Amino acid sequence: MTSHATTLAGPDVLGEPADRYRVELVRSVAGIDRATWNDVVTRCQGAIFYAWEWLAAFEEAPPGVFEPAHLLAYAGRELVGVCPAYLVHQCPRLEYVFTLGAPVALRAGGPILLAHSLAGLRGGPLALPGHRAAAHALVTGLERAATALGAWAWGVANAPADDLTGRLLGQGYATAHLTTAYRLDTTCTTPAQHWDTLPGRRRRRLRREQRQGAEGLVIAEARPQATTMVRLAHAVLREHDTPVEVLPEHYLRALSRHLRPYERTIVAADEAGEVLAMFGGWQFGGEWALWIAGLQTGHYAVFEPYHSMIAHSIEAAITTDTRVLNLGRGNGVVKRRYGAMGTPLFLTLKAADRSSNALLHAWCRQVEIRSQASAHGLGVASRCC
Repeated sequence: MTSHATTLAGPDVLGEPADRYRVELVRSVAGIDRATWNDVVTRCQGAIFYAWEWLAAFEEAPPGVFEPAHLLAYAGRELVGVCPAYLVHQCPRLEYVFTLGAPVALRAGGPILLAHSLAGLRGGPLALPGHRAAAHALVTGLERAATALGAWAWGVANAPADDLTGRLLGQGYATAHLTTAYRLDTTCTTPAQHWDTLPGRRRRRLRREQRQGAEGLVIAEARPQATTMVRLAHAVLREHDTPVEVLPEHYLRALSRHLRPYERTIVAADEAGEVLAMFGGWQFGGEWALWIAGLQTGHYAVFEPYHSMIAHSIEAAITTDTRVLNLGRGNGVVKRRYGAMGTPLFLTLKAADRSSNALLHAWCRQVEIRSQASAHGLGVASRCC
């Protein structure tokens, strides 16, 4: 635990039950049974970013200064909902977003309770079928936890465009569309069937780009060493003048170690076996998320395996037990050509103080304007990889 740690211990029941659900606050994933937590996430069709192991890696080697503040909703003794959350003291991604027109008063406001971080591709509560109200109880719990932990604001990072986000809007949360993730449902039974859904002219162009990009390379699923992941990911960050603190080495290594059982990474290697590019990802349940891209930038001018790697990922998803292939953020024009659909991701925030809440609304409006000015949203700035 960091020097910012509060005296509140867990599990703690957060006030009276909300909507007949008891919500508990747990201050470390180590205090949560892994199998029980992951069972709920799986049954809710949650992605790897909700997995117990993802949270364990985040807490072991956080990309900033965070305190765990996870919320669990119970109906009687049964765990029916979960909401990973962190009290954020310092986060390079969040600090970058705050530089986009946020008043000084907001930047110096203190810690924010966030469910759960901008690093993932989805956030907010999950609730089992038949327990929809548990998600709303978890939001109430998030508000109560913010007060207990001394957060000046609270909210959801990377909230999807669903009914819960709509409800947050109705409750006065300031909301900004930060970026877009691109998802492909694997409804086709064979790769050929998927390619046939694309217009013929586009299909021929994509095939030509795939052949050109794969020349002299082997595209395959593999499990590269953590050192390779760090090297390639940091090369891309430096190429875009993005601080490597966004994805620090200790964080990437912790993810690689904790998430090894779920790993599904696509690599492009030369004839000597050297990995020159990767799409680092993991599959949890039916969703395969390609979360991070890496490239040996010295080869960039003559080495473009991007199309071949996307095509390989799609075909691998269709021929395995993957329900959804999440291709991550950025490069939306290319991903849409392959049949992926854009999924907006929102940052929702609320403050107890009315003046701070008004400033949050004004600032979110500025963030929306900047995001809409680019076809790729804020992801074009490379701070939300």
